[in-house]
Amino acid sequence: MKKKHEPHPAAESHAAPAPVVDDPELTRLRAREDDLLRALAELQNVNRRRKQEAESSVRFAAEPLVRELLPVLDDFERALRAFPSADDPLRAGVALVHDRLVKILEKEGLEPIRPQGDPFDPELHDAIAHLPIPGTAPGTIVEVAVPGYRFRDRVLRHAKVVVAAEVEGVADSADAEGLAEPRGGL
Repeated sequence: MKKKHEPHPAAESHAAPAPVVDDPELTRLRAREDDLLRALAELQNVNRRRKQEAESSVRFAAEPLVRELLPVLDDFERALRAFPSADDPLRAGVALVHDRLVKILEKEGLEPIRPQGDPFDPELHDAIAHLPIPGTAPGTIVEVAVPGYRFRDRVLRHAKVVVAAEVEGVADSADAEGLAEPRGGL
């Protein structure tokens, strides 16, 4: 039976670690290698950023056109609200064009922000007024004056909203409903 080749114990003792040489040429080469590695990393970062920017440009290329169409969409909605009768054939035509425009914009990535009853979020809404409304929690949106829109997860226009404020002179909800006992003593 053959034995596997094993290094001789004396051979291991002769293999000492390489001595540290203070060679100026080696130091210069290591510094050059470090510079080249840093330059390579920077080039990779630049390429990654350029790729991300190109993808973002393609993804949001339609944003300026969609932004320009928002006032047209608002005009259609105002026109539909202005018709006195829902049975008007002209209103039906305007509604058809409005619906077609909405479907096209939604297909491109437009989403309406209509937060009636939601809590106020400054990332999505602009508060145009605060009204004390009994029975409504402060900070709740009670009216949407102008709808907002998102385009592919970016806010194009913040929704302009009216937000419920605390009812003055009322400390809690029981006071708001007139159920609390009068304050002060006899």
